[in-house]
Amino acid sequence: MPWKKNFDVDVALHKAGETFWSRGYEATSMRDLLEAMGIQKGSFYDTYGSKREAYQRALEQYASTRFAQFESLVEEQGPKESLRTLINAIFEECVGPNGHRGCMLLNCALELAPSDTAAQRAVNRAFEHHEQSYADLIRAAQAQRKISTSVDAGATAKAMLAIVMGMRVFSRTNSSKAALRTLADQALGLLER
Repeated sequence: MPWKKNFDVDVALHKAGETFWSRGYEATSMRDLLEAMGIQKGSFYDTYGSKREAYQRALEQYASTRFAQFESLVEEQGPKESLRTLINAIFEECVGPNGHRGCMLLNCALELAPSDTAAQRAVNRAFEHHEQSYADLIRAAQAQRKISTSVDAGATAKAMLAIVMGMRVFSRTNSSKAALRTLADQALGLLER
């Protein structure tokens, strides 16, 4: 008879992700993880393999959760409205109580991707997905005549992603709300050109 886990694997992984997101990969010790997850060392290694594998899975969980939130937003609103709501939601996160954490994917890009090809691939996939989603929404809004066809969807999506990344980095340094609002407004302004 197989051994039954006495904890929810996904909930524990989410708790690990929160710890990695707050502290960073290198600064998170095994003790930090086990305490946050509420599990024993043996259960951790049996379930997640290693700290690095747990981080990778937590990063994937974070990305899929964020993409699901983004997709549900798109289903509720039109394409241009979805982009506006998304940028404004990112602004609110940046100035909120957890804004100092930035974005887990961007944090990974800065901390691990330069020396870890698996991390680099995961980050690149996520950024490409974001950029493609923005471009698709811009094109859909253009088809509805809500954004001018003179707007280059691909270049604008890339610029919007770069501004969003900048907002996330700025939020880690406790930049002023006004500075972050300026960046959000610049991203939204790209849709009006």
